[in-house]
Amino acid sequence: MAMRASGNRRLVCLLGLILLGSPMLALAALPRAASLTVCADQYLLGLADPAQIVAVSPDAADPNQSLFAAEAVRYPAHRGDSEELVALQAELVLTDRWLPLRTSERLERLGIRVIQLPLPDSWAEIAATTRTVAAALGRPAQGEARVAEMEAQLERLAAHRHLVRPPLAAYFLPDGGSAGAGTFIDAVLQAAGTRNLATTLGLQGWGTFKLEQLALAEPDLIVMGFFDQGGDTLRMAFARHPVFRHLLTRLPAIAVPDRYWICSGWFLAEAADYIAERLPVSENVP
Repeated sequence: MAMRASGNRRLVCLLGLILLGSPMLALAALPRAASLTVCADQYLLGLADPAQIVAVSPDAADPNQSLFAAEAVRYPAHRGDSEELVALQAELVLTDRWLPLRTSERLERLGIRVIQLPLPDSWAEIAATTRTVAAALGRPAQGEARVAEMEAQLERLAAHRHLVRPPLAAYFLPDGGSAGAGTFIDAVLQAAGTRNLATTLGLQGWGTFKLEQLALAEPDLIVMGFFDQGGDTLRMAFARHPVFRHLLTRLPAIAVPDRYWICSGWFLAEAADYIAERLPVSENVP
């Protein structure tokens, strides 16, 4: 009986050690991961377990560009050199889709898996991308949580759309570019409760429309994206154009901080919410 009791105690102790060690075993199975760009930083910092992150891009801690700037300061920033990533023992690297093929191939030859993020344009595509990246990080539950977060925020926005006629919003980049149907900007503007002028004018994808079109269309407000960077470069020439400056004196304008839509991810719901909260007051549905 004593031998049996002793054996039972050993078994209980062994099971206890296994159960106590299981979180550590699970963490050890997660790939060590790094991100190469500010867009990839958002996915890594928002989906990965903090302990599996080995490095982020130099822009990750910039609060103007990153929603996760506060979290990013905990990790080393790297330049993306293959040697650096090998030294960090990275097993998985997140980057944007325009990473040169040679760089991607070199990293994969070194045994580092590369995931090039697409630029999803719809909420369904964003959900699919979020789940794919989360699964690659070994964190599918976190992916589902982020998707649920996004969907709940979109549902709240939809429930509060009480305008008789959604305002007509003219979206502009500082170089005069805009975004029409089939872009994540269009998805955000719709979710915020506006009509996208570029879409109503027939623009598909990314492009431009003339200021004359803008004047004739008589939008209700201006939505500005990526104006945070400022400077005197050619890229900002449109933002300084007298016609555009005059337009800003006549119409309400919403300048969305870059960090809310630095790229397309579940966090775009934050951009929609930011716009919705600042829409001009309109009549309620009777």
